[in-house]
Amino acid sequence: MRSGLCLCYFLFAASAFAQQRSFVACPVVRDTKTVPCFLAEYEGETYFLGIQGDITSAFHPPQLKHEVLVEGRIAEGPRVCGGIPLRPVSISVLKEVNAACSTQLPAEPGIEAPPSFRPAGPASRRPEAASAPSQPRTGRQEFTVLYGFNDDYLEYADNQVVTEAAAYAQRIHASSVKVSGYRATTLLSTGERLVEKAGLAERRAQNIATLLRGLGLPSVTVEWKSDAEPADGQTDPSHRRVTIAVTP
Repeated sequence: MRSGLCLCYFLFAASAFAQQRSFVACPVVRDTKTVPCFLAEYEGETYFLGIQGDITSAFHPPQLKHEVLVEGRIAEGPRVCGGIPLRPVSISVLKEVNAACSTQLPAEPGIEAPPSFRPAGPASRRPEAASAPSQPRTGRQEFTVLYGFNDDYLEYADNQVVTEAAAYAQRIHASSVKVSGYRATTLLSTGERLVEKAGLAERRAQNIATLLRGLGLPSVTVEWKSDAEPADGQTDPSHRRVTIAVTP
């Protein structure tokens, strides 16, 4: 019985890994009658990454002239904008310039972008979606800030996490606020491993601590792990992080 359970787990893990995609490629922009779609090609297949949004959107489009690290899981359902959808998906723009990454496809009949939270054209903020009220936080809480590969830049949502952590610490008169920084490894579908540069964990942690102090928390403890977190090819984006532990 035990060997049967082990075999089932192995088959489930193998199936889950088979649905995972982690690769470096040039982004492709496809125009539509509403908003642009962003795609990427890997091993002869096209994958849908997301659509153009504003700074508050969960998806932040990649940049032409740069390759991107795509980490995602194949989602069930029809193609979107001509590509297989990946959900969830993490997109990291690589710093090196690659002039070959410049493909822009015209709009085609029958290929449409999914619904957008904002109309076509520039916008600075999408309408807030109604959400159920959440229970107030109590006790020790840990807030997590995530990063793109080899980056310490904070997106809009991550800045909100830092602000929320500072507000909570002030509300409960926290006895301890500890910031912990990490860097990580990414396992590509080819088996290659990409390791974030040394010193990044410290820089991420120090940057967050500086933001917290600027938000009114003078006593912040900072630590970081120098060694890169290991990769498993499935949860790698979650390892590129800083945690903020707030203790009453």
